[in-house]
Amino acid sequence: MHFSIYRYNPETDSEPRMQDYELDVHEGMMLLEALNLLKEQDESLSFRRSCGEGVCGSDAMNINGRNGLACVTPISSLGSQVVLRPLPGR
Repeated sequence: MHFSIYRYNPETDSEPRMQDYELDVHEGMMLLEALNLLKEQDESLSFRRSCGEGVCGSDAMNINGRNGLACVTPISSLGSQVVLRPLPGR
């Protein structure tokens, strides 16, 4: 599956950018699990997470143009390309 993820580090980047990743996913995988696997590939990838059960809201993000929680979003509902951005106003 192809992921395009918003990246910005004000200490090193002059402007935000999108970075592409590829990941083999499995049936039943949630987006948060995929993000954790991508972080194993690229330790500079950073995102918020906490309870992993859809209660705390710390993993809220814009997922393919819609706001949602990574921990309760099935990968199977996202199509073959996933675009991740911060919530609007962040």
